[in-house]
Amino acid sequence: VCLRFGQDFSPDCMKMDEVLSSAAQAVEQACAIYAVDLREVPEAVAEFQLNAPAQLMFFFRGKPLELDLGRGPQRKIDFVLSSRQEFLDMVEAVCRGAQQGMHLIVAPRDYSMQFRYDTEGSVA
Repeated sequence: VCLRFGQDFSPDCMKMDEVLSSAAQAVEQACAIYAVDLREVPEAVAEFQLNAPAQLMFFFRGKPLELDLGRGPQRKIDFVLSSRQEFLDMVEAVCRGAQQGMHLIVAPRDYSMQFRYDTEGSVA
């Protein structure tokens, strides 16, 4: 299961929803996709420490999966995926890793350099 946490009016959520909806039919046998409005489930915000405008989490057998996106183990994707193919590749890796019982699933792409920060903490 893939959950998109966010608010429908957020530009990042709109972009993420476009990517997810374009891939929904292709992944329907492997992964169900749901949009969750953060305002309706404040307990999820607290439990999963959701703080970005749009975040994806994958679950298998009711438990959140840990992903290695190149920045260490994380339970959530806190950036907008750029394309349908990027999401399809992520779902394929997640499904394969979950079925093999892996505790940490390595993403098909290294996202460690996606956002670079200077010493002041602002995005470069």
